[in-house]
Amino acid sequence: MKSVNIFPALRDIHSCPEHKKETVKFFCNDHQQSCCSMCIGTKHRKCESVDTVEDVAKNIKENGLFDVLLGDVKNLEKKLTEAKSEQEKNVAEIENSVDQIIEKTEREFKELVDHLEILKNKHLDEVAGALKKGMGKLSDCTNVLTDGIQCTNYCCRNIERAKETESDAEMVTTYYRVKERLLQLKQFKFTKKQIPISEKKSHVLKEVRNMESFGDIEYAESDLRITYDVNDIALSLVSEFSIAGKNPNVWTGNFLSNGNFVFADYIPDGRCSIYNKDWKSTEVIDGLCSPFEAIQAGEELLVTSPGTKYIEVYSVHDLQKLRSININETVYGITKLNEACYAACGSKIIKMDMSGKKLREYKAEGNNNIYLSATDDGHLVYSNWVCYTVTAITDQGDTVWQYKHLKMKNPRGLDVDSVGNIFVAATGSDNIHVLSGAGSLIRIIEDIPQPVFIKLMEERSMCCVCSNYKIMKVYRL
Repeated sequence: MKSVNIFPALRDIHSCPEHKKETVKFFCNDHQQSCCSMCIGTKHRKCESVDTVEDVAKNIKENGLFDVLLGDVKNLEKKLTEAKSEQEKNVAEIENSVDQIIEKTEREFKELVDHLEILKNKHLDEVAGALKKGMGKLSDCTNVLTDGIQCTNYCCRNIERAKETESDAEMVTTYYRVKERLLQLKQFKFTKKQIPISEKKSHVLKEVRNMESFGDIEYAESDLRITYDVNDIALSLVSEFSIAGKNPNVWTGNFLSNGNFVFADYIPDGRCSIYNKDWKSTEVIDGLCSPFEAIQAGEELLVTSPGTKYIEVYSVHDLQKLRSININETVYGITKLNEACYAACGSKIIKMDMSGKKLREYKAEGNNNIYLSATDDGHLVYSNWVCYTVTAITDQGDTVWQYKHLKMKNPRGLDVDSVGNIFVAATGSDNIHVLSGAGSLIRIIEDIPQPVFIKLMEERSMCCVCSNYKIMKVYRL
């Protein structure tokens, strides 16, 4: 990161970067670049999408793109800050672990003969070496995170300054420069290091004179990715199986907190099937009327039942039924955000508390909105498989963006990754569309036969896709 000029000093933003004496008047959407009249007639002559900077600036203002970009930057800053906090906590933990080891070591050494003095010094040297190594590694990793946070802070300041400027050219240039720098930061492989230090005592303390060491110092080190580039994702099929049941009709599925997976079989005499980490069916909830989706909320499993207009609530631990919530709506997809639940009900989305009390109602476009997900920045995202759209709204019901694409047909299941990218299963076009949190296309993953839904498990570097409502395909990322 230090070798790259993350955010160079602003030059004369009114001048064309290619033709210094020309004024920036246009913006090429194909190349995401400001340009002048000479550029339009030469380098960008064949580009399909070119706007004036005034139109681009108007679009940025009217659609609140700076706020969206600022939210994206702050989301990354939040993740880096959390990672830094965990690093600092780990420092205290390993120091405490070493203090305990030293205390125990000193206490036990007092009971030993002089012959153990050499072993004691050797043992403490190993502990000190592990601590020094761990502190050095954690310090280096923390410094990288600090640099990342400073970069995001600098981006935020530039955004705030640009929002106040009256210069459209400055606004446009700053917006896309910050966007480019944010992409560079996201592509940088940030990691948070986990270094536990523990001690494994010898089991033959009584045989003091035959000991070669007092104990083994265990030093374990692992790097956990904080950010990743979704463009680097490649899917490698590792498992494929038919979902249990007679003529299954599975439209949704979700990972549970323990790593298991729950399917909802959307048939009149339906059921929810629980699969373990080895993708073996282990438990079943029977007697459901067309269950559409099951999600975990704390210690409870919420199952939507369009056939009865109820949400059935079960215990996650033993799958015993706890209660039924009558929402008097034909409910399909369901998601949880903060302390509330949101249910997709065809032509509307309903917000409710965990007891089922209706808090708010949002009108959705069309009558076929049955899939719903939530992002970390508080937006609700729903797909319409008839209108071929994916739409994001705020908690107040305002539309943030809507996505359509010629290569996206019958969008259905949605999922959101750890950095806010949105994955859309497009059943009719045999592909997965990956969108940014701002609703722009990042990439299309082709040749995924009839995907009904996709679910990610980043901790295990895997994702699963349900094809044709009955086949589960498990991929390694």
